[in-house]
Amino acid sequence: MAAENTSNKPPKKKINPALKYSGMAMQMALTIGVGIWIGGKIDAHFETSKPYFTILLAILALTGVMYSIIRDVSKGD
Repeated sequence: MAAENTSNKPPKKKINPALKYSGMAMQMALTIGVGIWIGGKIDAHFETSKPYFTILLAILALTGVMYSIIRDVSKGD
């Protein structure tokens, strides 16, 4: 008898590196942009003298995205 594929999962396809990294760049840009936009809305709501929330949310978004990218790249897939 021929050996059958007992796994119901289809074979994993290789992702084009250009698409993978451009997707990461788009994710980074959108996440930071949303953080800045929300921070600006919060600053406007509280009428802060300087853009404290905008800066804070931009840094938090950047930190989160960098963590996600480093984790994805270190997987080596």
